[in-house]
Order: sequence, then C-alpha cells, then structure tokens
Amino acid sequence: MISRRGIGLRWRIAIFSSLAIAFLSILTSLAAYVVVRSSLVGDLERSLLEDVTRVAAAYDPAQTDTVTEEAGAGFQPESAATGGVIIQLYSDSGAFLVASNDAADEAPESLMLPAEVVVSALREMQSWQGEINGEPVQAALSPVPLGAVNGVVAVLSQADYIGEALGQLARVLALVAVALTLLSIGLGYLVAAAAARPVTQLAAAAAQLDPGNLLPIDYSGPDDEVGRLSGVLNDLVVRLRTSIDAQRTFLAETSHELRTPLTSLQGFLDRAVRRSPLSLRAELEDAQRISHSMSRLVTDLLQLTRGQLVREYTPHLLDPKTDILKPVAEEFPGVRLEASPGGLVLGDPDRLRQLVRNLTANAVRATGNPRKVTLGLVAADEHVVLLVRDRGPGIAEDLLPHIFEKFHKGVGGGAGLGLAIAKQIADVHGGTIEVESFRGRGTTFRVTLPAVEEEVEVGV
Repeated sequence: MISRRGIGLRWRIAIFSSLAIAFLSILTSLAAYVVVRSSLVGDLERSLLEDVTRVAAAYDPAQTDTVTEEAGAGFQPESAATGGVIIQLYSDSGAFLVASNDAADEAPESLMLPAEVVVSALREMQSWQGEINGEPVQAALSPVPLGAVNGVVAVLSQADYIGEALGQLARVLALVAVALTLLSIGLGYLVAAAAARPVTQLAAAAAQLDPGNLLPIDYSGPDDEVGRLSGVLNDLVVRLRTSIDAQRTFLAETSHELRTPLTSLQGFLDRAVRRSPLSLRAELEDAQRISHSMSRLVTDLLQLTRGQLVREYTPHLLDPKTDILKPVAEEFPGVRLEASPGGLVLGDPDRLRQLVRNLTANAVRATGNPRKVTLGLVAADEHVVLLVRDRGPGIAEDLLPHIFEKFHKGVGGGAGLGLAIAKQIADVHGGTIEVESFRGRGTTFRVTLPAVEEEVEVGV
C-alpha cells in the first residue's frame, strides 16, 4: 500500500467550500455591479429623454425664422428641463447653434456633439453616450422644426458621478467578497468537521481491529455513504476472520499430527545415541538436536494458533558467538559469521538459536544465496546485540510495521509465524528486536539482549 500524504479531508472540504463561496461571491458582486450600473445609466437615459421631449415641445418655431442670423434669439427652454443638464441646439447639417450655458457660447467646440450623431437624430429621437474632452457624457437628442428646415435639440448631462458611484460600489463589493471568503473558511471547517465526524469515528473503530480482535464495527448512523462503507468493512472483517480461523485450524491440526511422529523419532534417536559407537554419536546427536528443535517448533505453532505466547524458558550462561551464532551458521552453509568472542548472556540456548535461525532462514530465502547473509555480534557493558544482515532486495516501507505480527506474510511467503516467534523469544529474554531495511540495499535485524556482568559470572 502506497502511503499518501497531503491535506486532510476536513481542510479539503473547507478549502473547496471557501473556493465555491468565493466564486459565488464574485459572481454575485459582478451581477450587482452590472445591475446597479444598468439602473444608473437607464435612469439617466430616461430622465434625459423626458427632458428632451419637454424641451422640444416647449420650443416655439415661430421665433426661429432668422435663426441662422440670430442663433437662439428665442431659445430659452431651460425651464422645461431638470437641473444639472445642458441644452444645445443644432442645425440640420449638425452645426452648433446655441447652448444653455455661457461656456458653450465662448468655446462651442468643447461641448459639441459629433455631427454624425446630430444628423442621425433628424429622423427620430435617440439617446447617445460617449466622451467629450475626456469626460463621460450622456445625451438625448430630438428633431425640432427650425422654420423651413429641421434642427436638433440635445439635452446633455455629465456622467462622471456614475463612474464614481460604481467605483465605490465595486470597492464595497470586493471587501464583502473577501470577508465572506475568509468567514467561509472557518464555517467550512466546522461544517467539514461535522460532515467528516462519522468517517473519523469509523476509521477509529477500524483502527482497533487486529487478528485477535476481528469483531464487526458497530455503526448506528443512517444508511448513507458512510453506512455502506461500514457494511463493506464488516463484510471484509467477516471474510478475514474466516480466513484466519481456517489458517489457525490448519496449523493446529498439522502441528498436532506432527507431534506423534516427532515424538517417535526422538525416541528412536535417543535409543540410537545410547547404542551407537563413538564414531557415529556426533552425527546422531546433531540429528537429535534438530528433532528437539522441530518438536519445539511444533509446540510453538500450537501455542501461537491458540493465542498463547512462547513462555518456555530454561536459562543458561551463554557465549553468544559459540553457543548461538556459530551453530546456526553451520546449519546454513555459505552464511558468514563475523563476530569476535565477547559478552555473556543468560538465556535458553535452544530458544535463542531458534530466534537467530528464524531470522537467518528468512534472510537466505529473501536473497536466494546464503553467501549474501552475515551473522554478527556487538558486545557492550550492559547489552549484547546479535546481528543478522543480508544484501537482498529489502522490505517495503509499508510492511515494516507489521512484519512481527502473527500470520503476516511478507513477499518471501511462509506461514507468517517465524518473526512473531522470534519477537516473543526476545521479549521473554528481556530483550528487543529491531529491523532496518532499505529497498535494493538489504535488511538488518538487531536482537538486543541484557549482558551478564562479571560479578554474576563469578557467582555462577
């Protein structure tokens, strides 16, 4: 299983919620900006159209016979328009004639509407918006009779206040959007925590499961996604429990069936040792020792399948190199022994050899070559460290926390009991067992045992 690290579920939900709220806030702000802008521009346009209608109706064409000579002599319709506007009169060719403010009379070109806009207004009333001298201007134009020809009257209003109002509105909406986004992070986290609480509780319950505690997870929530997930986990628990029970039953029956022939074999070997000549006694004693180890292994298997610990312990004063490492190295031709004599331990020689043998057998199986396996020893004042090194492919990082669990099978196969037995033997002797592994660079097991002080040695 690949270990993945990243942002937690709660924060992911909170971040996604904040992004969604921020997106909606931006859309809402844009919509409000567009609506307000359309409303302001529309109100101004309607007001100018009403003004130009009144101005056109109030204009007396009888007084404009000599308008080209006396432009605007009778043009005084300001009272027909609302305040804050400028009224201008244009000829049918788009030429400026007169305006309602003095500044326009002195510099008419500074306020003149484009001629094409004026000419297009000779046919019908229309609105126009644009810029004059860099200032936003909105106008309404209407045709009016000027004696024998038509002219155009225009009502203008500066629209810069609209831009100022919209700018202020945009700043307020931006601040509101930012505030909503920041607030949504906290609210989103609280909502996410409430939404993820059933998942967290389910994960905590699942974390309590192990081969010795494969009970269904108690989930009392609704039949939603989390409820279906708990159902899937419970189905998996049932299948795992069935598989482990079948495995334990098989090992128990197999171990029980092996005990009888092993007991008979030990009896035959004991009798053969007593009757054999001295030239054959050494080989028979080796076979006798191996049969005792096999018998003890079968007993250990029975104990482990019944949930019991390896507790049998017959202490002796041992030299780790001579009494533990060297016999195991001789059982695996090709395995190197790199240790100098040093240190003494108090322990069961058969058990400690069984521990090292299990580690060595795994190393040989992993490398496929005994020459890549080394047994070592480090002696200190207070402890002795037994080392089993190999130059194999290494152990995957996600498997390391579980390799000492019962029935946990690594890539090398096996029943998943060798390392569990090794750990229990180390625990019985008051020691520890640790593993360090690097992919492609090998694995090292360290078994640390309490050392026997010289005073104890002399007393013994």
